[in-house]
Amino acid sequence: MLRSKLPHTMSWPLTILRGDDKLTAGLVVAFDSEGCCLSELAADFLGPAEQAYFSTLRFVRRQRSYLLGRYAAKLALSDLLGESDLRALEIARGVFDQPIALCTRNQRWGVTISHADSLAVAVAFPAGHPMGIDIEQVDSARCETIFSQLSAEEINWVREIGGNRPEIATALWTTKEALSKALCTGLMTPIQIYNLAEFQPIGSGIWEGLFQNFGQYKAVTWIGSFHVLSLVLPKRSSPILECNVREVL
Repeated sequence: MLRSKLPHTMSWPLTILRGDDKLTAGLVVAFDSEGCCLSELAADFLGPAEQAYFSTLRFVRRQRSYLLGRYAAKLALSDLLGESDLRALEIARGVFDQPIALCTRNQRWGVTISHADSLAVAVAFPAGHPMGIDIEQVDSARCETIFSQLSAEEINWVREIGGNRPEIATALWTTKEALSKALCTGLMTPIQIYNLAEFQPIGSGIWEGLFQNFGQYKAVTWIGSFHVLSLVLPKRSSPILECNVREVL
């Protein structure tokens, strides 16, 4: 494999505490490598079916986001499965365009992927423990658009916090996107179904959200200087990351 052409990455083990159980997952962040040949990059780690889909993508931005997301997801799976050949780890597309992890060695893993301009994040997790992830760049110019998708109560939360308006608005949006991925629906239902019931700080730059209509899930959100990352998982589970996520964001 032509490692010099591959995206820069950062990866960490992700432990999920659920009662007396400990589940193993993994988080990977992949950063765009400028100047690389996309077709050569694709050949380095995509399998035949992924290559066929990649060949249908006509826009460079979509090609880059697809490659970054697949690379992050394959690395996360590789760390968990001990599979060094990334081409043997296929990330297929479900009927709702959700990523499906396929591997002849082990079928018990799921993946969730998100993109934000020049980076992508992915989490590989036990298939029986649904999760969803979303990352967004903080952009004050997008506040009006985000506000149009928030409930009146959520807009009040943003206004009450005041100085962090773009960050909190973006954070609320990421929780909705991440929930839609955990449910494998994507944003193909009325956005109001993903409204939050609570959104509270639980640490420095870390927030936790609960949902009105999906009481079995919660969101954990990290707010950084440039990006916001939300992870949705079952309510009684707690994610333990061996890194300071906010420094990456």
